[in-house]
Amino acid sequence: MFEKNFRSITGSALLAAGLFAITGTAAASDAGIVYKQASEEASYCHIKYLAMTPESLQSGVPEFNPSDVIDMYGPCGFDPQNPEELRRQTQAMNRGLHGESGGDSSSGD
Repeated sequence: MFEKNFRSITGSALLAAGLFAITGTAAASDAGIVYKQASEEASYCHIKYLAMTPESLQSGVPEFNPSDVIDMYGPCGFDPQNPEELRRQTQAMNRGLHGESGGDSSSGD
């Protein structure tokens, strides 16, 4: 009886370790991406990924916002933590905080 229980526990532990290793690797390579589907031509992907929190963009230490998902089509190798993407999100956030003027400070007075 002990041997049967031991095998069952060992098998469960190995299965859990294997699943953790697989999902841990996938999560690390696609951090922040919640959906990715390659086009039939595989030249681009439909990607949904987590935006960064406004506070983290201001502090320079990016942190994903689990309640804000960005939906886009782009290169399959897209990285939400790429410095260019962080700069784009920061600019979008600044436009939202400072109106939709697009940075044009001329008022025509």
